[in-house]
Amino acid sequence: MKTEDLLALLEKDELREPHAGRVLWHWLIPALILSALAMAGLLGVRFPMEKTLMTPDIAPKFYLPLLLGVIAMPVALKFARPLARARLSWVWIFPVIGLLLIGYAYLTTPESQRMMDFRGKTILPCLLSIPMFSAPILAAVLTSLRQGAVMAPERAGAAAGLAAGGLGTAIYALHCTEDSPLFYVTWYGAGIAITVIAGALLGRLLLRW
Repeated sequence: MKTEDLLALLEKDELREPHAGRVLWHWLIPALILSALAMAGLLGVRFPMEKTLMTPDIAPKFYLPLLLGVIAMPVALKFARPLARARLSWVWIFPVIGLLLIGYAYLTTPESQRMMDFRGKTILPCLLSIPMFSAPILAAVLTSLRQGAVMAPERAGAAAGLAAGGLGTAIYALHCTEDSPLFYVTWYGAGIAITVIAGALLGRLLLRW
């Protein structure tokens, strides 16, 4: 049998992606709970939560990564099918929104305060915490992808890292007290990038046939 014929048969196999999806949901909920409990136990939740969730200038630091994770998750799952088209071009809308937030913060922040807001006080905890709280979620997505027939392991791993990084960042945002877009757009973005790179490397290692 030719490789093209095998791929065509795999593409017609209706059991592959639903099975990967069932595996994802089997592991994703425990992973989210584990990450949330780890964040609450190690760092603590910021109260009142309304300040994070409802204040217009602050709320994007929770809702944007949450939206990124929610959108990226089914895209990552598409890589379980060998001939499925999983496009990631839509990702660029998030950096654009981030740049707009940075521009707004730059214009509305006094010049003497800008660098302080950019640096904040928690760069290192942020860069360590986001990949850490994303790790259980990334493991859940990679486990589900292993049930499929991944033809692009690095891209699949990167998409998994993007989904996990978004959700892990949203969890971390419930603790974080750095409220300036100058900080959270920059350093949350860096934390997600670290998770994407880790996902790509793990994908190359774990998702090969």
